[in-house]
Amino acid sequence: MPYDISVVIALVFIIWSVREDVKAFRIPNYLIIAGLIVGTGLLVIRGLAGDNIRDYILGTLAGLAGMMLLYIIRAVGAGDVKLFAVLGLLTGLEFVVQLMVVSFITGLFIGVIELCFKRTSLVRVGSTGIEGHGFHYAVAVLIGYVVVLGYRVVVIL
Repeated sequence: MPYDISVVIALVFIIWSVREDVKAFRIPNYLIIAGLIVGTGLLVIRGLAGDNIRDYILGTLAGLAGMMLLYIIRAVGAGDVKLFAVLGLLTGLEFVVQLMVVSFITGLFIGVIELCFKRTSLVRVGSTGIEGHGFHYAVAVLIGYVVVLGYRVVVIL
């Protein structure tokens, strides 16, 4: 199974996530479930082809665990955590770790700019009734994905 297919599928899921995040300030579970189904299907195909699937399983766990830390401090939403689990399943450990770092830096940059220009939206945090300023982290993930993919194409390949 060519690695290119996973990269394109992951890009489609990120773009879909950005659309949903901008529209409703959330990444719906049906998108995450679709990503898990596609990712698991690709994992099975890779396994049957004799590829080492350990990297993709570890990528899923790293995406989930790394973003869970940000979720605990309310820096990202649950949809973003689940999105990174899907991206880890599709792209593998090394790619998803690079993506987490770059999207975190990109998210900080976007957040500071939006605060300076007062372009953030009030967002209700769960059922607590607490409102805070938030922005669409999926946009930072998309920018980070393009940066990491560009880096990997130019430098690594």
